[in-house]
Amino acid sequence: MESGFLFGVTLIDDALTPQLSQVLERCTQLASRKRLPVLWRLSDWLNRVPKADPEVLKKRRKREGVLGAVLWAVSMFLLVPSVMEPRALTGPLVLSAVGFLMSCAAMKSTKRRLMAGLNLAMGAFLCLGALLAFEELKALLVPGILCLAAGVWALAGKRLRWKESCFDRQARELVRQRGTVTNLESAQVEFTEEGMVLSDGTDVGAQCFEYPEFFFVTETEALLVPVCGQRAVVLQKKDLREGSMEQLRVFLQERVSYERLETQIK
Repeated sequence: MESGFLFGVTLIDDALTPQLSQVLERCTQLASRKRLPVLWRLSDWLNRVPKADPEVLKKRRKREGVLGAVLWAVSMFLLVPSVMEPRALTGPLVLSAVGFLMSCAAMKSTKRRLMAGLNLAMGAFLCLGALLAFEELKALLVPGILCLAAGVWALAGKRLRWKESCFDRQARELVRQRGTVTNLESAQVEFTEEGMVLSDGTDVGAQCFEYPEFFFVTETEALLVPVCGQRAVVLQKKDLREGSMEQLRVFLQERVSYERLETQIK
């Protein structure tokens, strides 16, 4: 068998699960694009405005979070006296309510934990004060309950963001299955002029997938994943034994649909 680019097959570190999840998501999207090209053309047209650089967006979200915290403090400063004299301080009451909502909207992306802590602490303080001196401070119950509700919402939203997707579960299952393969150390994958050859180190029982059978090949920071029909072969760049990654990249780009994915920060 002609020598080409040879990979060993080893266990996949759990830390690579997010990259594998990203590959599975992209594979599903490409398959959907193939089945529903008209809908995807419409979607691409609606999203034709280019997105800002990820670093720019990250800095913008942090800045919004800081401004949101400042706005929250100003809103609370106006809200407490306003609810005590709502008729005399109608303007400040409205401004404080609007500012409170805007501050929560600004903090929800990057300062959600801070938002939860501030609102829960303030809500408990206002409600406790109102209950201890109910006749004089009962008006504080409404903003206190509002703050508690915003704090609970922030905590609930944080948990929802942590919830794993179906692609995360599939990636985790692929990582687990790799650990159940017997004689894993003898398995190898080779890219030759004819195609991708999966074998146990000998020519006996080797499987060859020709390049026209490939759906696409995806590269991430640490992985190379060829997809042939319903089969995805997860290779790790560190297991490349013969040839270089740069040479292999050029080799595959000449023969199959090839895509490099940037690691997404969640």
